[in-house]
Amino acid sequence: MVTLVLAACEVTYKNDEHMENRFFKILSPTQWQEFQKERVFLGSDLDQQDGFIHLSLQSQWQRIWQKFFNSGECYLLEIDGFSLNPEALKIEANRPGGEEYPHYYGNILLSSVIAHQHITK
Repeated sequence: MVTLVLAACEVTYKNDEHMENRFFKILSPTQWQEFQKERVFLGSDLDQQDGFIHLSLQSQWQRIWQKFFNSGECYLLEIDGFSLNPEALKIEANRPGGEEYPHYYGNILLSSVIAHQHITK
């Protein structure tokens, strides 16, 4: 059994295999409101520019948050990987020889979000 602590939220998984099907996305408050309203996330400006939605593994999201989200207020979304099209999900290096991240070549439905957490610096 694996226990993760996400901000003030504790999530327990039965095994590591289950964890591998959880992905994380950090959104600004405006992006999160729009996602809830539209019920589909087409990607941030950067996602759309790159042609895929940047996701993180549980071990990566905190570094992404600290490096790229300086506003101090964001939402951490936990996404059920089983709800995503497996053909559109790729694990790829951010640069040649770099760390690998999940990239989703599609849109994410609101129903794929299994948890969200307001996070602040």
